[in-house]
Amino acid sequence: MGFFEKIGREVEQFKQTAQESAEENASYRCRTCESRFNIYDEECPDCGANNVVPMNTEE
Repeated sequence: MGFFEKIGREVEQFKQTAQESAEENASYRCRTCESRFNIYDEECPDCGANNVVPMNTEE
């Protein structure tokens, strides 16, 4: 395995781990697509739905 392939794989693993951690600790979620994120916006950045609520809100 070449040096750049190894670095590329490590970067991708880091990116996935960071994304999973961010989702686990997210403050808001979209009720439509269940995406999670930390910054409130009236519209979901993933699906565009106007269904963003704080994580502690029950359906």
